Amino acid sequence: MSDAIDKYKKYMDEAHTPYCTDEQFIEYFGRVPKFRYDTLRYCWDYFLENNFKLVVELGTSRSFVDGKQEGCNEDNIKYWQPDNPDVWDWSAGCFTRVISELIQGTDIEFMTVDLESRHIKRSKVMTEGFDNIEYFVMSSEDFLEGGDGQIDFLYMDTGDMTPIEYTSQLHLREAEIIVEKDLISPGGLILIDDVRNATPKQISKEESDYGKAKYSIPYLEENGFEIVMDEYQVVMKKV
Repeated sequence: MSDAIDKYKKYMDEAHTPYCTDEQFIEYFGRVPKFRYDTLRYCWDYFLENNFKLVVELGTSRSFVDGKQEGCNEDNIKYWQPDNPDVWDWSAGCFTRVISELIQGTDIEFMTVDLESRHIKRSKVMTEGFDNIEYFVMSSEDFLEGGDGQIDFLYMDTGDMTPIEYTSQLHLREAEIIVEKDLISPGGLILIDDVRNATPKQISKEESDYGKAKYSIPYLEENGFEIVMDEYQVVMKKV
């Protein structure tokens, strides 16, 4: 059955191309990883198979267009073309939009969180007309600290790729709250975006292959999670 993941497969597979070549991935990481289509496909199929109901995104989609186009990270809604995915910001993943499409006609809930109100305003434009979505303007840490239930599928996409140390420390703090408050349901998934993003190696000479997740992944592995896909994104399961 075709869905939004399959519909947007080419964009998920090719979004990295203007920013990092296959040769550079091999230079930096020793291989060309699978990209967002494969990891999201795995997560969504697993989510449905387990009859899960709650998706949470830390770090909402914040740009109407890709970074190489006029209007990137601008508020003006003229830059949003809902019927032209060719210009969407696929380099950032478009998770907010894709999940919003996937949950329509279901009883699945989707919560998206961002520290910046202007980012949430943009994500509301990008998901206009869709149901079952809640938007939160607050820090990821405050959101997680206030959690009183369990999350079936958590997407971690907070912070920028530079400076990488700041973002990696943020991800560690998020992971610590997740573990301390037992926020992931049994068998639930965490999908971490941009793990093998080349920017930290290109700009900051980062040595870790896990970039923004260099502290959070080892911490989660030590506290009840295992890696089930280790690609551009990393998928972790609570065991």
